[in-house]
Amino acid sequence: MTNESLQSLLEGLNENNQISSLIYRRPLSSNVDFAKIWDDIPKLTDSVTSSDGPDNFYLIKNAENIFVAIVYDMVRDLHWFVLPEYRGMGHLTNALKQSIIPHLFLKRDEQRITINEVEIGKDNFTASEKVALRLGFIKSDDNDGEYLLSDNCSNAEDYNFGNDSEISYDRMNELKKHINFLSRSLWTIQTEIEMKLGQTDYSDELKDLVHEIRNHTWKLEDFWWSRNTDNNSR
Repeated sequence: MTNESLQSLLEGLNENNQISSLIYRRPLSSNVDFAKIWDDIPKLTDSVTSSDGPDNFYLIKNAENIFVAIVYDMVRDLHWFVLPEYRGMGHLTNALKQSIIPHLFLKRDEQRITINEVEIGKDNFTASEKVALRLGFIKSDDNDGEYLLSDNCSNAEDYNFGNDSEISYDRMNELKKHINFLSRSLWTIQTEIEMKLGQTDYSDELKDLVHEIRNHTWKLEDFWWSRNTDNNSR
């Protein structure tokens, strides 16, 4: 993902979410959201060999609630970008130190990043290396642009990573309808296979899967009511 695409994503978020991607956010702190973003909306024409799902990002806001920076989590590397007009203000460094790195270490013991002057230019290299060193990243002895940060028993599980967001009753019903649509779509496939190839263990397995998915329309509603009951009793 290029700096241009990350900048476009930030600008789209700041323009009342006028972007085509599916974005689901969870606040980690007052100024950092963890986001799972689908770059492409699933469609019937997608290749059956494609297993692409959402990518993980961290969206950083300033005190005015403007998205000023973004960190793309590629697991083996991090790609960060700060809007030009908000550089040098500490937004990225503070967010990485206080929220993002501890959140990453919930599921990994170390984090590697690559900062290559040839690829990003001298100014960007100097700024990114400065951020990395302030966070405690150690440059690889191989001098290949790789930096490593170990967990060092930071007790990331002790961090408070925000509260659950509300799903409205109407939105819950929309999700129920979507689950029902998916199950009925699979049912049409099961029906065609059964009628053309006969009732087999495989066609019966598909029918069981149809019923399992349909059951989640009610499981979702039960789960929604139980969560709302718990929240109201607090």
